[in-house]
Amino acid sequence: MIKLSKKWSYAIKAVIFIAENYPKLQKIQDISSELNISESLLRRIIAELDKSWVLITTKGREWWVTLWMELKDISVYDILNSTWEELGISDCTKWLVCENSENCSTTTLFWNLQKSFNGILKLQTLDKIIKSS
Repeated sequence: MIKLSKKWSYAIKAVIFIAENYPKLQKIQDISSELNISESLLRRIIAELDKSWVLITTKGREWWVTLWMELKDISVYDILNSTWEELGISDCTKWLVCENSENCSTTTLFWNLQKSFNGILKLQTLDKIIKSS
């Protein structure tokens, strides 16, 4: 079973919240309060999303945040990939080369599943998510 980490879950929730209010700037304190996410954890997640060009932040006395691109141009894959956690569906697909691939009968199966999984995540863009909710 594929299980989203808490960090992934919070990243997706925060970006969807920001997308629902796009293009209005959002205060990180307000996002934290609305979504019941620790502000310090949310700041770390937002910083990673900012480095990956998913979000843009303005820092001063308060942190403000909005989307870097249009809703149609940001996918769930972009959000999850921005958190720098492995997107591998199995230990075999977490790395570019599996050390057991020559002797393993499931390598091709897992790589094909990984490609399909990544494709599904790339198809789920913020505009589609907002429209369906």
